Amino acid sequence: MAALTAFTSTNLDRQGFGDLDEESKSRYRWPLRFTPGVGIALIGIGLALQSPIWLGSMALVALSGAVLPGGMLIDLVYNLGVRRLFGAPALPPTPKPRQFSYILSTLLLAGSAVAFLSGRPVLGWILGGMVILGGAILATTLWCLGSWIYGQFFNTPRR
Repeated sequence: MAALTAFTSTNLDRQGFGDLDEESKSRYRWPLRFTPGVGIALIGIGLALQSPIWLGSMALVALSGAVLPGGMLIDLVYNLGVRRLFGAPALPPTPKPRQFSYILSTLLLAGSAVAFLSGRPVLGWILGGMVILGGAILATTLWCLGSWIYGQFFNTPRR
């Protein structure tokens, strides 16, 4: 298994995966990119359609990541199906910093849906675009803005 960089390990720690050993973190570093990758694709569709219903539904999907103990609905799709195709490990439960990030995404997506519904497409694009930008950063680097904010407020330990 390829060595885990200090940057990736620190990013996973900040998301709340600090109690995993380096080998586990190394195994999860690619599967943990699945959820944000799928999420940004689905949110992109909602923005392209300027659909309040689609974006409101995505807000509910994001909310599921904050309230379901096993992870969001996209995690469930991964754990029950996608991972089996690739022989990959099941995703671990979602830690608090990542749950906090899902709450922020929920609020931004709900705001985007309301903006499109009320005839303010520029605001809808900005709010939804913020989630896409954050998800793209998470999917490519495993650095999570929401988890970082959580750490600033709740003083999570850093390496």
